[in-house]
Amino acid sequence: MTEPVQRQQIGYDLAGNPMYVAPIQHGPASVAHQATQPLQPIKAHPWGAYIAGGCLGVLALTVLAVAIAFVVFGFAILAAVLALAVVALTICVLVLRSMFRDYQKGH
Repeated sequence: MTEPVQRQQIGYDLAGNPMYVAPIQHGPASVAHQATQPLQPIKAHPWGAYIAGGCLGVLALTVLAVAIAFVVFGFAILAAVLALAVVALTICVLVLRSMFRDYQKGH
């Protein structure tokens, strides 16, 4: 039978618990002594392309938002412009009619 491993006590911690020597490893070497693997190369990312794509995406969204705004508000603006044109043409016709009557009377 195997006997339990006896560890040497080296003192007590602040809570009064016994402290022991760290067990000796007979197996593979510790992580610090293992051969390190070579570092993987740094993967280069095309950050300029990412930024350019983001800028183009923002520009496309802006154009789309303006187009939607023109469609949504376009009819209201068209109605306002049409009303302004009708008022201007009405004033123009009234002025011309008044001038034509004055011309007919001979003034």
